[in-house]
Amino acid sequence: MDHSLYVSEYFSQSAQKLSFYSWYGNAKLFHFHVPEDTVLLRWLLQASRGKGPECTSMEITVYCLCIPEFALTVDSLRHFRHGAPPVINPLGTRFPANATVRPSYNISITLSSAVQNTTFVNVTTPAAGDWFIAAHLPEAAGRIEVKGFSTPCPYMFQADMFVLRLTDMPVLEPGVPMPHTVSPAKPLHVKIFVPKHAAGMRFQLSSCVTSEQRACTVRVLLGSITLPQSFQRSLTCTGSINCSLVLDSPPWEKWLQIMVESLGTANASVSVEMLASFTVCRPGSASSFLNFISLNQSQAGARPGAAGSLAPAAGEAPHNVSSQRSSCLQSQPVVREDLDVVSVRYRLLNGPSVPVSSLAPTLLLLNLNTGMDSGGSLVVNLLLNKTSVSLANATVAACVSAASPVLSLNATRTCSTAFSQGYPLSVSTSSAEAMLIVLYPQTDDWFLSLQLLCPKGQG
Repeated sequence: MDHSLYVSEYFSQSAQKLSFYSWYGNAKLFHFHVPEDTVLLRWLLQASRGKGPECTSMEITVYCLCIPEFALTVDSLRHFRHGAPPVINPLGTRFPANATVRPSYNISITLSSAVQNTTFVNVTTPAAGDWFIAAHLPEAAGRIEVKGFSTPCPYMFQADMFVLRLTDMPVLEPGVPMPHTVSPAKPLHVKIFVPKHAAGMRFQLSSCVTSEQRACTVRVLLGSITLPQSFQRSLTCTGSINCSLVLDSPPWEKWLQIMVESLGTANASVSVEMLASFTVCRPGSASSFLNFISLNQSQAGARPGAAGSLAPAAGEAPHNVSSQRSSCLQSQPVVREDLDVVSVRYRLLNGPSVPVSSLAPTLLLLNLNTGMDSGGSLVVNLLLNKTSVSLANATVAACVSAASPVLSLNATRTCSTAFSQGYPLSVSTSSAEAMLIVLYPQTDDWFLSLQLLCPKGQG
């Protein structure tokens, strides 16, 4: 019997007057925080205009940053995004060639004869954390108006958020089977905590039977919805046969929400048994004593230019070869330096060179989880420092990803994790430099994975 307790909460922000768009500062930004264990999110978007003769039809664009971004036309646009402000480009401005620009989710709300327009946006199992909504009017006309001779029409926009969350969501323990009953009226929600260094997770559902002792059909959704892109995983199970799903590189040190819903008849409840297990990666790294000595030396006097580009030294002998062979990643200590209010630099304690091998990926942690870095750009520079004459045709593959690192660079070039798509880049003797700019990176732990890829037949 499901005795889950649901609690509804309401969050509101004051209405803001919209402006015609000429640069990002014209967009009005709304920031909301979605609580943990939220199973349903509803946005109430209200746009209105004045009643005077100077008020004409207008399109409003709305962008959201934490759920798929979308635009509204009032004619005004609104954009949505999870984790960071949305990247918007109404003027069609050209970004640098090495900058990553993923389109935001936006909707348009049109105010024509109506003075007010109300729009609802529903998101099931939304990602917890920061969500952003940006709204603006179309591009400014560019004409000059004399103050006092014309009356501008006021266009207003307000965003409200309703959430429905579970106060006692069941916890699925790794390695412990959990029997549960899924009622036909509402789905079952459980969660599991992903440990640090988890390389993979296996979810299994078995013993699926209805209250009428018939074979059942259920759908399992793993992960939360984010915008503009969502990588929620789906699994459909039929009958009593075991069905399973394997996730590579699930998000480290986060709660993963799992929803199970019955696809059978409306009157029959369903009994299922769930089981989850993790494959944990054992990291290898330089000794803590060496890191402590490096930290003392760096504090005593850092060398000029030592915190510049990250330089992978392909083929360089690791500090401990036996340790590297028995571990699935090599962790390099990184220090975050806040240079000023708007600038942050990441410096390697043993750097700036990074030893890279073909045996296991080298991992660097870039901490962007403070919430103070929203609206900036993450810039990664790689410079190949070739140390072996036998590596003429080798390549150093790299991947920049959020929440969890890519640990299989030698097997795939897709640069994807369980619920997100990372940013690939590479350096070789023919192209020794690479640069990546991530615009408005989401608030999270970011990882840089590096691994040497040797040609076939070479070690």
